[in-house]
Amino acid sequence: MKLIGILLLTFSLTQCASVKTQNTHPFKIESASYSHITGGVKGSYNSINLIINFTAEKSVDFKKVYFQNRITDAVVEQKVGKQYIAARYKTSSNDDRKDLILHADPKQEFGNTPTEKFPFELKENEAMVSYVKNEKICYVKVENIIKKSKVFME
Repeated sequence: MKLIGILLLTFSLTQCASVKTQNTHPFKIESASYSHITGGVKGSYNSINLIINFTAEKSVDFKKVYFQNRITDAVVEQKVGKQYIAARYKTSSNDDRKDLILHADPKQEFGNTPTEKFPFELKENEAMVSYVKNEKICYVKVENIIKKSKVFME
C-alpha cells in the first residue's frame, strides 16, 4: 500500500514540474488560423497556410511547425507591426517527389532522402512549434487553431 502511495505522490510531483515549465516560453501565442489555398486550374498548386500570431520581447529562433501530419520550416514574418509564424504546406497531388531506389546493394540506394516521421499526436486544430532556447530544442503546443474559408486563386 505504501508503494502505491509513493508512486502516486511521485507521479503527481512530476506532472506539476512539467506544467510549470510550459509557461516559460520566450514568446506568447496570440492567435492562430489556417486556410486551404487552391489554384484555379486543374493540377495547379494547392497548399495549407498556417499563420500563428505571437509577441516576443526578444528574437526567437523558430525551427519547425508540425501540423496535420505535415512538417515544415517555420518562417517568421512581420506585417503591419505584428509578428507571425508562417507555415506553408504543399498539398498538391502532383508534387515533385523522387522515387526511392530499393536495391540489395546499399550503395545503390545512396541519394535516397529519408522521410521524417511525424512525432506528435495532434488534433486537426492543433500544432507544435519547435524553437531553440539555451541551445536546446523546445516545443510549444498551439491549440484551438481557427479554420478559415478555402481560398481559390485564379
